[in-house]
Amino acid sequence: MGRLQTLDYEIPESMRRSWQEIVNLLAQITHVPTTLIMRIHPDRIEVNTSSETLGNPYRTGDAEQLGNGLYCEQVIEQKGELVIPNALEDEEWQNNPDIKLGMISYCGLPLFWPNGETFGTICMLDSERNEYNDSYRQLLETFKDSIEAQLSVVYQQHKLQRLNTELKSRIENRTTDLAQLSYSLTQEIDRRKAAEKQVSYQKTHDQGTGFLNRSALENIVQYTLQSLDSDQQSLVVINIGFSNARSIQTRHGFEVFDNILKEFHSRLTRHGASGFITGRPSSNDMVLLIWGEDIEARLNQLLDDITKISVDGFVFNKTEIHLHTYIGIVQAYKDCSNAKRILQHACYAMLLCKESGEPFSYFRENHSADLNSHNELESYLLQAVRNDDLVLYFQPQVDSKTRKWIGAEALLRWRHPILGDVSNEALIHMAEQNGLIFEVGSFVLRTAIDKAKQWSELIDNFKIAVNVSPIQLQNVNFAEQVQHLLDTFHLPAHFLELEVTESALIADEIVARTTLNKLHKLGVTLSLDDFGTGYASFSYLKKYPFDAIKIDKSFVQQMEKSDDDREIICSIIHIAKKLELQVVIEGIESHQQEQFLIGEGCDIGQGFLYGKPMPCNEFEQSLFNQRLSGGQYAYSS
Repeated sequence: MGRLQTLDYEIPESMRRSWQEIVNLLAQITHVPTTLIMRIHPDRIEVNTSSETLGNPYRTGDAEQLGNGLYCEQVIEQKGELVIPNALEDEEWQNNPDIKLGMISYCGLPLFWPNGETFGTICMLDSERNEYNDSYRQLLETFKDSIEAQLSVVYQQHKLQRLNTELKSRIENRTTDLAQLSYSLTQEIDRRKAAEKQVSYQKTHDQGTGFLNRSALENIVQYTLQSLDSDQQSLVVINIGFSNARSIQTRHGFEVFDNILKEFHSRLTRHGASGFITGRPSSNDMVLLIWGEDIEARLNQLLDDITKISVDGFVFNKTEIHLHTYIGIVQAYKDCSNAKRILQHACYAMLLCKESGEPFSYFRENHSADLNSHNELESYLLQAVRNDDLVLYFQPQVDSKTRKWIGAEALLRWRHPILGDVSNEALIHMAEQNGLIFEVGSFVLRTAIDKAKQWSELIDNFKIAVNVSPIQLQNVNFAEQVQHLLDTFHLPAHFLELEVTESALIADEIVARTTLNKLHKLGVTLSLDDFGTGYASFSYLKKYPFDAIKIDKSFVQQMEKSDDDREIICSIIHIAKKLELQVVIEGIESHQQEQFLIGEGCDIGQGFLYGKPMPCNEFEQSLFNQRLSGGQYAYSS
């Protein structure tokens, strides 16, 4: 390899930090243990940047001599993409040093300086077979473009330095050319300023949309609050969240979603909205800022415009795409000083909107205490998971014909010495938000399957029902995890029932369908939970291989007072029977409710009439007593 012009070019520390963020984000999105940026030298190739991920054997500064058959060497030689799903299946890669480190699959692209010289590679490695789907390869291409754009800035800066030196030498040695040299120098200075301006722009703006990034948003919010002239003036922060953002990015690519956000902003402007600043604090959110006196009318108009635009579709590549928006609002005045907290409150209000079902939600003063309590609760939960303080309660499920316990729903509980009892719903919600859902979900599945194995030996066909979080269902390896636990505890698959809500299906229908089909082939019973509360419940019975439906307790609670609720229950049961689906009804609390539901064809009942959720020992004792007596369940007092 000849002498490289760019060999001695140093990468600025700010760019190194940016590259570290890139490889960390790439590893997180693609779910691989290793993502790298490599730099080529005359006799070796060196790890320039390595992802800070678990299981990554490479460290920044590691180097390997050229000529040893590395993946990256071939990428550089071919000057193109290299994808190796499994090097163990190809004799060409048997002596590859990366295999010795456990990295058997690879996907990489070359990186070039603007003058055509090779900088190195950006690549992903996995310890398992990996096909690296089109979305991941497109994402890798996007990051390649970003890094090469930054290399262009470095290259131009060095070029400018070299040209400046040459120009100074010419001024000293050739006084007759002073005018021309001065003109050239001015041009180069202008170019340098333009390059510096571009670098500064990238520091404050989102690369995909051009909106302000989080750091710039905080500065603008802080500056605006300080510039308010009176108590009558205020700043309003509008946080717009898109629940299907990740799904759009996965299906259509990050660039398509970026273009949708830009089109969203353009339509908002065309609707007549003006005088607002737009930011993008995260990949899934937009933030709008408006300020001044008596801005209520402007705010209401802006909210109407946002709602209308959200309902309309966006067409990209002949595909119509709709956005699912949730809006959180914070109004701040001159005496407010913490910009970061205001943006946090707007995000929290958006999450409250998502939970409430309302078109938008305001952050109130009482929410601060709720937010602090929530944060405190999440901290306690982290400790509970680490200390194995979580427990399962079990609520019996009763056969409507035999009146015997034939199953149970496993419900997560946490009894904190200060906070008291924390419900299953609250625990799952917190676990989803703080990234503990996989640990918590694994605990629930493992414990429930263990108990199902024990109880199946006492009662024939005794099933344990477990709720599945939407985030769990989006894990492409979830079905394999379930199979592993079933094999570990030697439990036949039909003794396990997984309850899935409509929200879990909406998140990403493609991944959900694939996972549910795998579970169905295993023999696991699949139940659509909270049936009747969603807008598309019946359509999901056609799309997915469900074995049962679980009618939401809200209908049962109101049916004695509402003819409509009774009719809805009857219609749901009738359709379910036509589709040969088992019907489970929860929330049964009285004999009148029970008799009506049994008469309509309910298969399995669940509710306080039969028993409240109870600790494992209490449930086991009741189950054992029932087996000994050979009788039916005893009504709860």
